[in-house]
Amino acid sequence: MANVACSASSSPTSCGHYQVTIGGVTYRWHTSELTSLSSEELEQFYKLAIRYGGLNLQTLGDKVILGSDATNVKIYQLFGPGAAITKTNIGASYVNICPGLNGERTALDFTGCTEFRVILHANLVGTGAFRARIINDVTSAVLYENTALGAAGERELDTNWLALPAAFVNAGLLFVRAQANSATAADDPVFRSCRVGLR
Repeated sequence: MANVACSASSSPTSCGHYQVTIGGVTYRWHTSELTSLSSEELEQFYKLAIRYGGLNLQTLGDKVILGSDATNVKIYQLFGPGAAITKTNIGASYVNICPGLNGERTALDFTGCTEFRVILHANLVGTGAFRARIINDVTSAVLYENTALGAAGERELDTNWLALPAAFVNAGLLFVRAQANSATAADDPVFRSCRVGLR
């Protein structure tokens, strides 16, 4: 969680007193204050961490309480990198980006996940406005949609971490596909890569 990262820690007098900056606020602590937590303090710490993370007691099992466990982050490649999927005259209605059967749908495991992140690379050739989305292959529920990918040219979309829509929370294994269109049907965008992160 970047907003609880320590940005500075110094001991101006080179003793046990430190000035520690966390979340933009500077605290003055002594090393003697940071002894082991009592059982009551530890319980309070866990409660605050759960509350801070917006976690739900009903779905708390197998969740990381504080921070991001590397094994808790999954990255799925929908296509690319290095692909050059040209959608000639893409049209104003959504079409699958990948040309294979069923848009070459990809299996994503949403078990235990509460957040997602989409990273898309494309060369937007034409006038737009360009749109892209990722949908559930079976229900067409939208995982993510961007209706304004930006100006023409090489683009990188990175949503950062977002809360999963309700239809995807703890949904287990689902197949998804990436789609795109343009308000200008004759546009010819080139899609290079698309990844979905889950945690």
